[in-house]
Amino acid sequence: MAWIGLLTALALPSLAQAEIVAPTRGPALLAVAADGSPRVAFVSGRDLVLARRAAAGWTFTRLGRVPGTGPVLAGLVVDNRGRSSVLVEQERGTWLALARPGTKLRVVARPRKGASFGPAGLALDRSGRPAFAYALRLANAKTWLRVLTLDAGGRWHTHGITKGGFPASAQVPGSAPVLFRGQLHVVETFTSAAIDWGPKQGGGWEGQLLFASRAGTPAGQVGAAADGPNLWSSWTQLSGDAINVLLTLSAETQETEIVVDHGIFVSLFLDGGHPEVGAYDWVELNNAFVYAGVLADPDGPFSELDGRLLGYAAAPGGKRQLLLETPSGLEWFEAAERPTIRVSLSADASGQLTGRVDGASGGLVQLYRETGTVRTPLGNAELAADGSFTFADSAPTSPTLYRAVYIDPATNIPYASLLRTPVA
Repeated sequence: MAWIGLLTALALPSLAQAEIVAPTRGPALLAVAADGSPRVAFVSGRDLVLARRAAAGWTFTRLGRVPGTGPVLAGLVVDNRGRSSVLVEQERGTWLALARPGTKLRVVARPRKGASFGPAGLALDRSGRPAFAYALRLANAKTWLRVLTLDAGGRWHTHGITKGGFPASAQVPGSAPVLFRGQLHVVETFTSAAIDWGPKQGGGWEGQLLFASRAGTPAGQVGAAADGPNLWSSWTQLSGDAINVLLTLSAETQETEIVVDHGIFVSLFLDGGHPEVGAYDWVELNNAFVYAGVLADPDGPFSELDGRLLGYAAAPGGKRQLLLETPSGLEWFEAAERPTIRVSLSADASGQLTGRVDGASGGLVQLYRETGTVRTPLGNAELAADGSFTFADSAPTSPTLYRAVYIDPATNIPYASLLRTPVA
């Protein structure tokens, strides 16, 4: 981690500049403290690292050694004192580890022999202390859902939510703890369905079915957020060849929408009760993946970004913060409001490119060829008064993706449009 000193000198806060948090690739998570300062958790080698941005630049704290291979960052929260907790899990569900205020990263749960954990989740309870949830799945498909809370003395308490192996699931269930109506609930996803589990008066837990499908099943991390009587949840849905991102509202009734037609869920938050979802999409070409970040709401995607989105979060004053994985590493951005710029692009077999940038007034668009393994800059196109642009490339001789990138001069956010079908 010798790069830390260099980055501290180079990545000083300034307006309209992308800031490289670390010259490394994911996994990584983004969270925002109450004062608006960001936290980024990432793995460097075998070290779990927490980056914090302050007036003097980014500072870095080693939270401990990851206890094994294949780490996945399952959650990052910041309490009202600005202290961070990070939940890490093994990609095949063989351990869970937590770093919390005053305690380095340590294993907090291991499954019994022949069992595995599903994607876990981390939240703050109503006392502002970290709480995490996970599901255990046996080889016979029986599952048990648990949530662990911390008391004022620093002791963990395990709460068994489901019993008797219910619900049976062909895949390991995902779970997301969330404060809902002042109490800790857990949203659980399993084969073809999702349930909101909440505590009952007198003890025990009861579930509200959020979603059920005959055609697909949830997979991966789950997000949940609540505002008043409304509980929102989001996850990745596998259905045949389709990989969608779903958004569900549970209020008087339960409603689910596809908000990203093809992508992987990253994050969910509410701003004034209105949900926004972060995700990433990709195209596979020449045995490699080309990524695009996607921002969406109940009406669908409203903006696309150049790079793999790893974090999208609300900040005080209506601001938004983003974390992208790019060829330069982990890059952090902040916008004064919800992003409103959207780039569109089309291309034909002759190499003629046309598109537009909605929400921008003048400037240049950068055009690239993407072959999956090589990214080639083609040149710039100037925006017309109506936001449109054109560019003439030579006809591609092999399957080629094109991407148009508009760098917002106010934030340096790289808004983009990546073709989803190669041109040849």
